[in-house]
Amino acid sequence: MPFTQHHPRRFGTLRFVYPVISRRSGGLSLGVNLSPTGLCNFSCVYCQILAERKEPKTENPLVPMDCLESELRQLVCSVNDGTLFQQSVFSPVPTEKRILKDIAFSGDGEPTLSPQFAETVRLLSNIRKELCGESVKIVLITNASTLNLASVRSALDLLLQHNGEIWAKLDAGTAEFYRIVSRSKVPFETICTNLIQFTQELPVVIQTCFLSLQGHGPSAEEVRRYAEQLLKLDKVRYVQLYTVARNTPEDWVLPLENRQLDDIAEAVRQQTGLDVRTFYSMCDQSR
Repeated sequence: MPFTQHHPRRFGTLRFVYPVISRRSGGLSLGVNLSPTGLCNFSCVYCQILAERKEPKTENPLVPMDCLESELRQLVCSVNDGTLFQQSVFSPVPTEKRILKDIAFSGDGEPTLSPQFAETVRLLSNIRKELCGESVKIVLITNASTLNLASVRSALDLLLQHNGEIWAKLDAGTAEFYRIVSRSKVPFETICTNLIQFTQELPVVIQTCFLSLQGHGPSAEEVRRYAEQLLKLDKVRYVQLYTVARNTPEDWVLPLENRQLDDIAEAVRQQTGLDVRTFYSMCDQSR
């Protein structure tokens, strides 16, 4: 069953939390969706959410926190007592993947744009302490556009105190490639500056999606420039180098073959000395 190709952000009657088997987490991840209407300042060419959305992005209504808390408690308890895996969609999950790895800010948009982000970090920290083991992480998946904001930084200080990890996106080495892939009004220089300044004090995991655009992967020069951007960062735990695994909004966006991703990863390792971990597309039959 291609679990990694199926990441619905709705589960049963739950509206704001959802379980997925995550290839990058290495097991079960519980997503927290603070952007159910798709509020985001990126419009990435590989975004599964854009591929599924029939309506334009709108202003985010406030998420009822009592409802989010109730849903998250319910879902964590169903993991702890095993009832989650009695449901048909999760019953085929192998035993080694049934371990709760993290609770992740993900969902339909950029989590840190929500005015409830800091409040939700506090909520997740309390629930993790009460109901989860010490190994369970709280993960923020972010496009790095708001890492310069004091309110976000304060919330992330708390997140990191609770076995937190920040997975920050960097999908390009040049402004030109960034505009093609991310399609954002946020300047590439802002993303780079945010990451440079943030990693001077706090660690991040870099997330990078490389893909085939109109039949071509990123050029050797683009990969070289990308590695140069990584060299400007101080505290990088490791790099998650992955490719498309699910539907995209553009038919000219396809996954890289495994060997292409491996070649890029090796080039980045050679240039930076960083730990680069590859996550392949399940669509690639050459595995």
